[in-house]
Formats: sequence, structure tokens, C-alpha cells
Amino acid sequence: MPRVYVLYTGGTIGCVTNPDGALAPVPGAEFETLVLAVPGLSDHRVRDYQDLSWTMDWFDRTLDSSNMTPADWVAIARRLLSVYDQYDGFVVLHGTDSMAYSASALSFLLPGLSKPVVFSGSQVPLSFTLSDAPANLVGAIVAAGTLPVPEVCVYFDTRLLRGNRSSKVDANRFAGFDSPNFPPLATVGSVVARNEPYWLPMPDAAVSLAEPDNRSRRLAALDALPAALAGFSVVMLWLYPGIRASTVSAMLTGTSPAAKGAVLLAFGEGNGPTDPEFLDTLSAAVKAGVVLMDNTQVQRGAVLPGAYATGLGAVGAVGAYDMTPEASYAKLVCLLAGGLDAAAVKAAMPVPQAGELTVIGD
Repeated sequence: MPRVYVLYTGGTIGCVTNPDGALAPVPGAEFETLVLAVPGLSDHRVRDYQDLSWTMDWFDRTLDSSNMTPADWVAIARRLLSVYDQYDGFVVLHGTDSMAYSASALSFLLPGLSKPVVFSGSQVPLSFTLSDAPANLVGAIVAAGTLPVPEVCVYFDTRLLRGNRSSKVDANRFAGFDSPNFPPLATVGSVVARNEPYWLPMPDAAVSLAEPDNRSRRLAALDALPAALAGFSVVMLWLYPGIRASTVSAMLTGTSPAAKGAVLLAFGEGNGPTDPEFLDTLSAAVKAGVVLMDNTQVQRGAVLPGAYATGLGAVGAVGAYDMTPEASYAKLVCLLAGGLDAAAVKAAMPVPQAGELTVIGD
């Protein structure tokens, strides 16, 4: 009998209107009561899937996803690992605003994943009558319990997306997420269409989290991360016409704790201004040990290192290819928190670890 563990972290899906007229997430026990009232989910079962059951869990503190931090990513990863051997799949209910960051991070924090971890949420609270929450919730539980996808995913509006390829693309419509540079892993309609050729392969036993020793090692590694995360910053900087070197310098050198990485949202295929002062500021940061990622601010397509004279590779920035800014940020944070030095992080960033990028031109 497939068993699915559902971890509620907060977010719009669990919100109600407070006395001030604003939306705020309810505590876990109250949210579980709302879920049990959803048609087809009573008694912790899924109607039409007689063998599929689910268990709800939560943190003591519910969060709007705008308040999520890398330390919260680690807490989610630890909670899933602590019950990993008891369930066949996992659902993380999360606010939509930073869901793509968290899903990306979990793909790097849980190497060797052998079971599906499905992030989901909603654009409208479950407590509202006209809401996308019931369909997303049921779809995520069914996907986690019936599709043996060994990776972190996002399920939203009938589509199962690779988590580290997903981005929030609409603030209002129910089709709030997309995977601009990678096909959906599955699509739900009158039938579930599996796109299995695009699924990651099952991990080898040497690294699989199905093995108790590997889980123990991973938990120990996760336990060391909160202290490491407190010691550095990673910043994101959107380039725009007329950006000044002083602005860039303020972010790269004036951040506390000190920045060890930066995701540059560059023009087109990874281009930026050729103003000497701007380039000198970036070069100085690289020489000081800051890892710069050259991402495109365009939703589709890829950074092509060396394609233009205005490319940022000349100052030492690492081309992100088609990696989303969310995945680039999360990967930088995870690698730096793992204790790698700048050279090792720079070498690892353009190498796929969890299906997050396509190397182009090699």
C-alpha cells in the first residue's frame, strides 16, 4: 500500500482571512482539518486510489514563503530524511512565491533521492470556494504515491515539473508555474501521461538514500549546514541599462555577512555593459573569491559563454547555460555551505548534478 508523507510548511494554500482582512497561514492541525474535508481525501485516503494513504505533518511555525530562508530548506530536507524509510513518496506544501527556490535547493540537498518529493501549493487558499488548491493537493499526493520519479518536482495545474527547472511565471492565474527550458515530467488529464524518457535515473546503491548508511551520512552533512549558512551571503543582481559600478560594488562588498557568491541576471545570452569601471568591479570581486554566475534574465533560452564581446565570462563569471536563476542561486548556496572553496564551486556550478542544466556547445 503506497504511503505518502505530506509536510505542510504554510503558504497561500493554508491561509485564511485574519481580522485585519489579510491572508495568513493557519497552524498545522487546523490545516489538516481543512484537508480532511476535501472531497476524496477523508480518512487519510484518496478516493479512487484505494491503496493510497497519506499522513499530514507540519512545523511548529508556519511560514509565508516570502519568509523562507536557506536554513528552512535544510529543515525541510532533514524532516523528509527522518521519515524516508516509512513512506513511498513525499509532498511539501509550500507558498508559491519562493517554491522554485526551495524545490531547487532540495534537489541539491538530497543527492541520491530514490523516491518522489513533490512540492505544491495554490494561488488561492484551500479555505476559499473557488480555489485551485483541491486539484493541486490531490494531484500532488497521487503523483507522489503512484509515479516512481526519483527527483524533486513541482506539481501545479495538472503538470509535474522538475523542481530545479521550474519558475513561478504568473502571480494570479492557476497556471502559476512553468518549466521554460525542460518538458513536464508528467501531465494529468483523463489519463496520466508520463514523460519517462526525461526522468532522472534511479541512483546507484552507493549513493541511494534507500540505503540507511547513506541517509545517516546525509543527515550528518545537513546538521552542519545551518552554522555554515550563517557565515556568508549569496546575492542576486539584475542588470539594467545604466547600472553603475557603485551599485554593484555595494552589493558585492557591502553585504553582511560577506558575499561569497552572486547570481547576475544578465541581458540576452549572458551580456552586460562594457563600461570599464563596471567590469573592474566584477573582476575585483572574482579576485576576492566571489563566485559570479552569469544567468540570463530572459525566461527561455540559455547563456552561451563567449558568444558576444559583451559576455561576462571575460571577468571570470561562470556561464549558467539554461539553469534558472532560482536553481543557480540555490546551487551556489548549497555548494558554498558544503565547505567548497571558490575554485571548486566555480568548477561544479556548470556541471549538472540533478538535471538542473543542459551543457551547450561542448
